[in-house]
Formats: sequence, C-alpha cells, structure tokens
Amino acid sequence: MPTLIRQRFRSGLRTYLLGAAVLGLLSAPASAYAAAYTVKPTDSLWSIAVRYDTTIDKLKQMNGLKSDMILDGQTLQVPDPSYSTSYNVQADDTMWIIANRYSVPLNKLLASNDQLANPNVIWQGLTVNLPKRPAGFRDGFFPLSKGAYSPFGNTYADSRTWSPDGEAVRSHEGVDIMAAEGTPVYSALGGTVVQAGWLELGGWRLTVRVDSSTDFYYAHLSRYAPGIAKGSVVKKGQLIGYVGSTGYGPEGTKGKFDPHLHFGIYKTSPYASVDPFLFLKWWELG
Repeated sequence: MPTLIRQRFRSGLRTYLLGAAVLGLLSAPASAYAAAYTVKPTDSLWSIAVRYDTTIDKLKQMNGLKSDMILDGQTLQVPDPSYSTSYNVQADDTMWIIANRYSVPLNKLLASNDQLANPNVIWQGLTVNLPKRPAGFRDGFFPLSKGAYSPFGNTYADSRTWSPDGEAVRSHEGVDIMAAEGTPVYSALGGTVVQAGWLELGGWRLTVRVDSSTDFYYAHLSRYAPGIAKGSVVKKGQLIGYVGSTGYGPEGTKGKFDPHLHFGIYKTSPYASVDPFLFLKWWELG
C-alpha cells in the first residue's frame, strides 16, 4: 500500500474508532446507580470489570458499547458500590417480592434497575441492583430536577486547596452536582433557614435546619428565590435558589470553578459534616 494511502487509511481509521466510541458513550443509558470512571492507558474492559466486581457484558450494556474497544480518557459508567449491592434473582422471585424482602420501595428498586428491558420479566440467576437505604431522611426531595444536572459521584472527603488564607489542603464537606448556571434548586426537606448570605468559601449559600440536630447546606448559588432569607420557613420541594459558581473570594466572586450545587449535611452538636451521598442517591430515585 503506498505511503500516502496508508497514512490516510490510518487517519480515517482513528477518526472512525473515535467516532464509534463517542457514539457509544452518547448512546449509553443514564443509570441511577452508576459512578463515572475515566479510562487509563493500560485499562481494558476486563480490568475495569474486575476492579468494579462486574462483567464485561454489564459494562457494555451500561455504556451502550457495541465492541470491547475503549479509549484512553473516555468516561465510562461503572457500578457504584457505595450506593447499591448486587442480588442474584432466585426461583419464583418478582421485583415486588425482592422489594418487600429487603424493605426497599418498589419504585426505587425499579429505578435502580433501568437496564432491564421489562422488569416484569426476570429469571433465576439474573443480577439486579439493590439500592442501599440511608439511615434517615428517606423521604427527602432531590434538590435538582431530573435531566437538569450531570451524573455525579461521591466527592465527599475529596481534597480541596482553596482557603481565604491561601492554598491549604482541606477535606471537601459535601457532594458537588454539576448543572448549568441558573438551574433551579429545591429544598430537600422542610425547615428553617438559619444562615443566608455570602460566605468566602461557599459564595451565596443557604443553611436550612431540618430538625433539632441537622442542617442541610446549599452553596455556590447564583441567587436566592424570592422571599428566601435568614428566618424563612421552607417546605420540602420548595424553590430556594439557583445554581451558580459563586465563592472562593470576597462578596461577588464567581467563575473560579464550573457551576454546580454543593450539597452538605451537618450535625449540629458537635458541629460536624456527614457524608450526604447515599441520601442524594436515594432521593434521586424519586
């Protein structure tokens, strides 16, 4: 094959493979129980499947992949063990029987198994996902509307370096949910606004006391909903503000990071953060 033709062939092949991978990723079904994983140069579907205790076929199904080919830097959905566990269907099981056996609402069990073409048709040996139940606040409302945010993982306890006094490593005390500037934010539970206004770290933020010992924290807002201020009483599901990128500086600072909602949970005595991820994933199921 002449050199020029061979070069064009290789270039075309790379373009085709990249396009196929992108199309596979774009066609991947959204999954409520998945986390994001970035493919590394030495990865294969087999090595990723082993790492996340799953199968190649399940990874391909989760990501809409038609082949075993993956690319360095590609983002894949992988099972999130901090959110769900696997269950092997037994003889005579139905989703209703499984839901009752594990005290999981049927609608949440179905939502965590959106990979099933027909949840009324399951068989012995099939693997389904059991969403883990949080210890409390199981009737909460997910703070962003379905389809208005990107799939999110657990960023609680990740390292962060910005502080009012300069670079200083600290532990992230919430979960970040990426969404466009101006996306409506809703109160996860009813309560009283005990803090509002500017905070150097959190920008325009709200702290809602939902019971005598628990605060829910919403940060980096672009603005508040009308009537929301310190002392306001809010209901579950009520509009309280809008996603932004405020914070990391004096009042009015914005744009130092991509727009997102930072959601945190704090116990008040002593004041300490709680990992909110499991609560958010439970509420996300509706």
